[in-house]
Amino acid sequence: MSCAVEFRVNLPDPLRYCCGLLRTATQRGARVLVAAPEPLLAELDRLLWTFQPGSFVPHVWQDDPLADKTPVILAPQPDLPHAGRVDALVNLGPDLVPGWEALDRVIELVGENGPDKPAARERLRAYRAAGFEPTVIPSRP
Repeated sequence: MSCAVEFRVNLPDPLRYCCGLLRTATQRGARVLVAAPEPLLAELDRLLWTFQPGSFVPHVWQDDPLADKTPVILAPQPDLPHAGRVDALVNLGPDLVPGWEALDRVIELVGENGPDKPAARERLRAYRAAGFEPTVIPSRP
């Protein structure tokens, strides 16, 4: 299996971008795990209910009893081996998610400013050191 790694960079609002990405993924039948620190996931949780009128992206936290039946899983401490089928990992956190190599797709979301850029550069180097060549996709203005 070969994992495709994408860095979507210079995003003006990574959380809103993530909402749109998750909406599209779930409309296509994908199951996605989102990794990030808990405060960021709490904000994403709120946004997934409100980012677009009339639109809802089904999601639960990783420890929810319905996690294995829900298309989007929010995970501050991702446990990929116990997450069941995951089509893609979306990472908003500063670190690599353990077990990412076993997935088909990893999408790293990086804001246009702020402290996440140095951590993103470290993750990019780590993917390359593991033998993967990530695709870098800049945000469109």
